[in-house]
Amino acid sequence: MGWSTWNGDQLIELTNRAAVEAVKKTGNVVLTVAKQEVPLDESPLMRSGIVIMAGNNVPACCITFGGGAGTGYPIIPYALRWHENTANFQHGRKRFYLRDPFNRLARNTLERALEQECRRFM
Repeated sequence: MGWSTWNGDQLIELTNRAAVEAVKKTGNVVLTVAKQEVPLDESPLMRSGIVIMAGNNVPACCITFGGGAGTGYPIIPYALRWHENTANFQHGRKRFYLRDPFNRLARNTLERALEQECRRFM
């Protein structure tokens, strides 16, 4: 006996929706932790942190600090310098404020979020 119906297109759509939501959740978790590690200044750098989702329902995002085109924030020229260079940062703040949280959290957070979203959508 074979299949009487094929719901492959619906399955692909639901899986993609779950992936988009999981990527959004992961980006926001990484951004939240990164904001706790970004060097303190007058706070424009910390406030410029944003998660930008890819268009056309593509499960991808960009987590960015420092403003520029497409972010809605003016460019903060020292954002890259503080990310890459060692300095005497206060209150446990540090360089690699975006890279380290991403490397620490992204994989496990994305896996958990995918599991949750797949259960929710299916």
